[in-house]
Amino acid sequence: MLVSWSECTTFATSNINKYTQKTITMKKINPILYDVYATPNPDKEGEQLYHPRIFKHGNQMNDDELKEYLQRNTRVNSSQFVGMIEALVEEIPQQLLLNKYVHIRGMGTFYLKIGIRPRTDKNGQRYIPKFSDPKSITSNDLQVEGIGFRADPKWNRIVMHSKQHFERLEQRHQANISKSQLLLYIDEKMEEQGFVTVRDLIYDQQTTKYHARKLLEELSTGKQPKLYRVKAGRTFLYKRYGK
Repeated sequence: MLVSWSECTTFATSNINKYTQKTITMKKINPILYDVYATPNPDKEGEQLYHPRIFKHGNQMNDDELKEYLQRNTRVNSSQFVGMIEALVEEIPQQLLLNKYVHIRGMGTFYLKIGIRPRTDKNGQRYIPKFSDPKSITSNDLQVEGIGFRADPKWNRIVMHSKQHFERLEQRHQANISKSQLLLYIDEKMEEQGFVTVRDLIYDQQTTKYHARKLLEELSTGKQPKLYRVKAGRTFLYKRYGK
């Protein structure tokens, strides 16, 4: 289904605003789940500090689920949703590359993120050069780092003024996971999404980050490794050989 950019933005704006207004009046009953983590580096006095982090695994809504939800609870039908998403996915990056910000009223603004291109020193180590003279930065020093998003103040107000309470997850420990149990779990993840991550193992098997990484690395090394890993952004995806 082909949808023009103007049709897409008009449709998105009107329906997002309707959906957002409906969300404001929804009864909020689920707690906001969080974990507490150790800050990587101690403070100046050498004291170990801790910080909260939102629990963001397991309850992710994918586009199919969102499509079904909107179809049940709004006037947005399936074909409209698919057409809108396809148009946004294709057109937003193109508009950003034309030196434009893309603002969708009620949702927020997409913008292009640029930065300094890493260099490699004589020892093969990558580093980010620093500049003390602004005139010395040339186009050859730059790279596109991705797409940024700045939420509309209305969206921020919805979540900041919500009545939901916070609930801390139970402290995780280094759970004892047998190899057969681990392989069975990995088979299920491969069938479900084609890969497994350290984060998957942490939350599904209730273990620590250190132990989860150790288990996956053990399956990725040795004479007959069962897994190999590929980098996707800042995350390593562990995939099975032959899959």
